[in-house]
Amino acid sequence: MEKVFVHPECPFSAETFNLLAQFYENPSSDFYIIHKKDFLKYVEEPVKYILSHVEEQLPDFIKKYINIQYESCCLIGLTKYSESIVSFSGHYCLFNSLIPQSTQLILILESHRLTFGLEVKENVFQLMLYNYKETYRDDVEFVEIIKCYKLSNKHHLYLESRWTEDDDEHYFDPLGLEDTFSEMESEKNLHDLLENILDNIPIDSRGSEKFKSVFFGDIFVAISLESRQILGCSVKKIAYKLAQTVKKLFPLFLISTLYDDPDLPVLLDEYLSVYQKEFNPVYQLETISEITGFQTTQLTQWIHAINRKGQTIIQGPPGTGKTFIAEKLAKHLIGGGDGFSDIIQFHPAYTYEDFIEGLRPITQNGQLTYSIVPGRFLELCEKAEAREDTCVLIIDEINRANLSQVFGELMYLLDDRQDTARFITLASGKLFRIPTNVRIIGTMNTADRSIALVDNALRRRFAFIPVSPNYEVLRQYHQREDADFPVDKLIGILKKVNLAINNKHYELGISFFLTKTLAEDIQDIWQMEIEPYLEEYFFDNQAKMNEFLWNKIKDKLSK
Repeated sequence: MEKVFVHPECPFSAETFNLLAQFYENPSSDFYIIHKKDFLKYVEEPVKYILSHVEEQLPDFIKKYINIQYESCCLIGLTKYSESIVSFSGHYCLFNSLIPQSTQLILILESHRLTFGLEVKENVFQLMLYNYKETYRDDVEFVEIIKCYKLSNKHHLYLESRWTEDDDEHYFDPLGLEDTFSEMESEKNLHDLLENILDNIPIDSRGSEKFKSVFFGDIFVAISLESRQILGCSVKKIAYKLAQTVKKLFPLFLISTLYDDPDLPVLLDEYLSVYQKEFNPVYQLETISEITGFQTTQLTQWIHAINRKGQTIIQGPPGTGKTFIAEKLAKHLIGGGDGFSDIIQFHPAYTYEDFIEGLRPITQNGQLTYSIVPGRFLELCEKAEAREDTCVLIIDEINRANLSQVFGELMYLLDDRQDTARFITLASGKLFRIPTNVRIIGTMNTADRSIALVDNALRRRFAFIPVSPNYEVLRQYHQREDADFPVDKLIGILKKVNLAINNKHYELGISFFLTKTLAEDIQDIWQMEIEPYLEEYFFDNQAKMNEFLWNKIKDKLSK
């Protein structure tokens, strides 16, 4: 047979999806035989080529436990995981578990998308859940390990089910019971996935009144790429996305295939060291709560707002730890994934050319030329396009720049981050959109008069997170450091200062005093940092200012 050339920069083309669309209209073996050469050229060989590149990117640890297959990889038939009740596509099996017919990774190429994920067969699905519930659910060490395995932000959960009415068995529902699993889009790690399944599906589904006539079959955890995302994508880029998915789903593969193996916890722990070299370490909200003093429920709400809106601003008076909080939230957002975070600081001289793109002088062969050079945000977005998971840009002091000028036509893209079809044409002629995995966190000092530059049009495009002085954090810090300092007396003074200020936007924060050597430094901090700030605020009320001079408050700290 004639050898098929697969272009490494564009393995799939419009012909690929047109062919699959025609096959969808005429799903028969005759159609496949007539168009076999086309299937080979536009579907099968490109998939094999991509999967070979996926294999190259897998760690040796994974390769030890899987059986990679390529022969007879194209099986035409009914797919259980499409939006329609009946849909036809090609199934491509990357690996099978060592236990036959139990768990396998499947690539499904349809006329409008590519779906790739891990299928756990019915014959092991309930055994896996039962063993997890009875053996590992209350094992603290096991739970902590599987919490470290984060799922892809774009994953979906499909569950095959069938039901009976009047003693007649009906067809399966490829997406599961929609009302039952509508809340299951929020799983962030392997532990959440297992717990959500157990909360929604009884181990013995027939024993529940709600599910008395429903029988659950295979489960499929997968990511989907729409055809427009794939067209023009290189083999390298597609293979990277699929390989990252394999690495993230491999712990579920181990749990489903070795569910009754006593060495399962050891293997999951061993793979964790491999996983953490591939992805950022998971950073739990509980850790942020301990450090910042904010409740996990509040932090969860903030994370939800950031993901829902796409961009947010943490605002508050000076010294409330806005940048510190932003960095911790960013660390959580990129945790367990292959994303990254970056930080820039706006200032009055910051421009559109610095942020998006602009002309820059370049010397080549002794000649001075001017070229359009991408700015920091454009560079970040181009880098984020190649990543599967969340990438975060922190903009410190966001209100210090002329935001309407710096953002320019970016305002159009910020208006509706859910609309992935939104593009703008830059001055360079390049089409640009903000990748769906990019998050923006700004910080805003509410005591800064330049806050007036943040107009209503921009405010509408951001979610705002207000923060205020958290005295409990100051107390916990000095208790934890076992500092020999009367922190409660200091807190009492700070409360009086803020009561006198009587404006939440100008309150005095606590970060000035988060130092291990506060006993030695307190006089310098108060006279050189606190008093200048208060002098500016109480410029027209010297009597009030005098109440909080160091000479007046130092004795209160020693009483």
